[in-house]
Amino acid sequence: MTIKTKHYTGRRILIWFVGFFLIVFMANGIMTYFALKTWTGLTTNNPYVKGLNYNDEIENAKMQSESGWAVTVANKPNKTKDRIEVALKRPIESLPPALVTAHFIRAVQEGYDQEIILTQTGNGTYAAPVNLPLSGQWDVLIVVKSQNNRIFKVRDWILVN
Repeated sequence: MTIKTKHYTGRRILIWFVGFFLIVFMANGIMTYFALKTWTGLTTNNPYVKGLNYNDEIENAKMQSESGWAVTVANKPNKTKDRIEVALKRPIESLPPALVTAHFIRAVQEGYDQEIILTQTGNGTYAAPVNLPLSGQWDVLIVVKSQNNRIFKVRDWILVN
């Protein structure tokens, strides 16, 4: 009985070698294409500048907590067409806010973020209708600008059905 062995010639080794690297380069090319065509992963604009101003943000948050102002989301929208209400408690001697806005940020998909100006409905409540185009989780940033240009911020999230 004779055993037949295959001879590995230089041409056969070259074909296997080139084929292996073609598969590797093709897989890397596909992954690179999808990495460049999908979401960038950038969650903030000017991250370097915000990093430099981080201590100022900490100081502003400390001043906000000591100011006596309290901003809470009283009614979170849970449908694509709903209403947001923000409850604002402030010291009696302070003036009412000049502007109250709600920024809705879609963290996983670009192009759907929106800003809504809230109007006073009475008794320290500010509200506005919301029309969110997609269901899922949204980040909400409530910004209250006072008469003396101090800014109060509250971050929250909502889940829309």
